[in-house]
Amino acid sequence: MILLHARGNEKIGIGNLARCYELVKFLAPNRDVKAIFECDEKLFSRFSQNAIRSENLEHSKELIYRLKPQIYINDLLDADKNLSDIARNAGARKIVSFNTLEYGFEPDALFIMDEFDYPAASGNFEVFRSFGYYIVGSDVVKRRAKFTPKAQLKNILLSFGGADPATFSEYFANAIANDGRLYTLVLGPAMSDERKARIKSVKKPNLSFIDSPANLIDLILNHDALVTLGGMSAYEAMTLGTPVCGVEWNYLAYVVRSFAKLKMINNLGDIKNAYENLLNLNLASVNEICENAYLKISGDALAKIAKILDGFENERS
Repeated sequence: MILLHARGNEKIGIGNLARCYELVKFLAPNRDVKAIFECDEKLFSRFSQNAIRSENLEHSKELIYRLKPQIYINDLLDADKNLSDIARNAGARKIVSFNTLEYGFEPDALFIMDEFDYPAASGNFEVFRSFGYYIVGSDVVKRRAKFTPKAQLKNILLSFGGADPATFSEYFANAIANDGRLYTLVLGPAMSDERKARIKSVKKPNLSFIDSPANLIDLILNHDALVTLGGMSAYEAMTLGTPVCGVEWNYLAYVVRSFAKLKMINNLGDIKNAYENLLNLNLASVNEICENAYLKISGDALAKIAKILDGFENERS
């Protein structure tokens, strides 16, 4: 069995849950695969196929022992050596990490899903590093068409993840003026109902809200640009050929700057300048950056990762 393990909540968002779930769905038709998802019941309802909801890390450890995976894939931000030891003692012959190793987690293989300029971790494990391993859902890839430059930047999609821990939704809701553009603000599924109500209380003629959409595909395709933090939705927009504008926040600021350095994203900078910088974007430059990103993010990561996992299976046989 292949077992994936991820966590999502209002504090850290749902990107790790979402990418692991996409891999589960891709593998499920032909492989024995399950997932442990540490999240509340509301979030789990979006990610329940072939998955078990865990209350917390200790519960997850019990599930790992019970399920006895042959391949264990970890996507926790704080995974430590104890967790990799538990997976190995439960029978895992290959332990894979999709995330940081700074807390001591000991994998046999590490996937780094970017091509930024920081050095890769090194140790007694294989490293697979490329934008080609960044997971974009099959439903997104199916909608990928020939790149077409945008004729305008009028319809703007604002989406800051399932939780928006940066509170940029509140900032843009208040900052947007009657500037001739139309804005759609996505309220993520990990936001509390109270927070959503506060944001939606802001009334402006050119601002509308979408609450917890099943996915962003149609929204991305029907808008001229996406403003985001630089997470999974940014990759989806790149795959679909929609320009991405990133706002710098916390640890994701490095991601936005790195994308900008590779000419894949329009960096709007710090939040206090983001709205003004958005208004001052140059259409020709935006299209050039968008096409470059479109060519780099091809959307075939699921097949590539599945092939590597099959190779791990063959090593055991």
